[in-house]
Amino acid sequence: MELVIDIDRDPALPVYRRLAEAIREGILSGRFRPGDRMPPSRTLAATLRLARNTVLEAYEQLVAEGYLASRHGSGTFVAPQLPEAAFQPDHPAGQPGDTAPEPRARKLSAFAERVIGGEAPTYVQQPGDRAVFEFRYGTPSLDEFPVDAWRTLTRRVLDYPPRELLGYGPTEGLPQLREALSRYLQRSRGVRCAADDLVIVNGSQQALDLAARILIDPGDTVVIEEPCYQGARAVFAANGAALAPVRCDNQGLLVEALPTEARVAYVTPSHQFPTGAVMSASRRLDLLQWAGRVGAVIVEDDYDSEFRYEGRPLTALQGLDRSGAVLYTGTLSKVLLPALRLGYMVAPPGFQAAVRGAKWLTDRHVALLDQAVLALFIEEGHFERHLRRMRKVYQRRRSALLQALRDSFGSRAIVMGAECGMHVLVEIAGIDDAEGFIAAARGRGVGLYSARGYYTLAPPQGATFLMGYSSVSEEGIVEGVRRMAEVASGRH
Repeated sequence: MELVIDIDRDPALPVYRRLAEAIREGILSGRFRPGDRMPPSRTLAATLRLARNTVLEAYEQLVAEGYLASRHGSGTFVAPQLPEAAFQPDHPAGQPGDTAPEPRARKLSAFAERVIGGEAPTYVQQPGDRAVFEFRYGTPSLDEFPVDAWRTLTRRVLDYPPRELLGYGPTEGLPQLREALSRYLQRSRGVRCAADDLVIVNGSQQALDLAARILIDPGDTVVIEEPCYQGARAVFAANGAALAPVRCDNQGLLVEALPTEARVAYVTPSHQFPTGAVMSASRRLDLLQWAGRVGAVIVEDDYDSEFRYEGRPLTALQGLDRSGAVLYTGTLSKVLLPALRLGYMVAPPGFQAAVRGAKWLTDRHVALLDQAVLALFIEEGHFERHLRRMRKVYQRRRSALLQALRDSFGSRAIVMGAECGMHVLVEIAGIDDAEGFIAAARGRGVGLYSARGYYTLAPPQGATFLMGYSSVSEEGIVEGVRRMAEVASGRH
């Protein structure tokens, strides 16, 4: 054992007493655990530049007090059981009669208190918690990821890594990745941006956190959708926002219900989470006009925009904006891998310095090697090839889910948001206890998730579930829904 010991405190005490005190504190704090072997007296004496007899005296005192145990021929060890005196707060061992001072209360910040008091995400799974037929939403099909292509590109980057990839890099991200992403966003989403407008972030959750930190002060009103993505609701609340939930219908956010005092509005126009509604073109224009009238900033989370199965995709809200009112965010986790924490922000010119500054304070920059590999992945066409292939895979799985629900539940199952994305919202009539149904389904190996936690004003009264189909095979979807029907009918 190598010890780091401070023996310079309380110089009035003899050195052996100071050494004994320091070792005792290490034992009581857990740094030195029962059964740990202490350094030989000669070694510790040489390390601390003390006489060996000083170390021996300290060891002997601690053996006498019961903190250490000496084994002939084996050395000195931390005692397997500490003396009772160690647990008497008013009389610390070695200082009989001394009274320990009352510790002063340590206070967390208001931000920390809001984080602790806020909602915990309901979608975080622990190891071993995965069901056989897992209808978890927001998870891509990991088996379909082009591992070979990613491995080849990673080797290329690592074989000849430029020096700039091995040190600190630009906070806003590598120029080659920002250039590749800006071209893709212009082409596929109609986003108005140049490479210099992008900041690479660690996933969309960090983008939302940065947006909250640069846009709101405690007490500011932030519009959120009703229902709303929990991660957005939590991050704005943690930053002190006064949340103003506004209902959505099948065309998205009800713009006529927006408050005039709002500083920020958070929206998911391409695929409202969790209902799947797509904001209509007229509603998008109304929202931009509202932002112009009240001086609000719109945070656009372009969630699930890559996967659309019916109708033509609409241009991103940011692409319609001409006044710099929209801060656009997106992620690659849903297309590629959740473990690849890479997302992006497109900020209006007036916000770019603040975004970069807040990002630098948070974690300086995203991992450079991952950025370099992703830039090649996009530049060489792998990204869009993978995207085209996954659209076909998910469309087949979506069709399998819709058919299975019709076959097993008929008109009892009302499906919402099937036009795009990687999940649907399903309300099943005749189920009185949704949580009990979820538990019973899990007992049959089926993973289901309630939609109630996404509502603030009026949670659904019926049994409403988010059913992700992207990470389940077509055969698994059919069997999982069949088991759901058995649970619903009491045959489980």
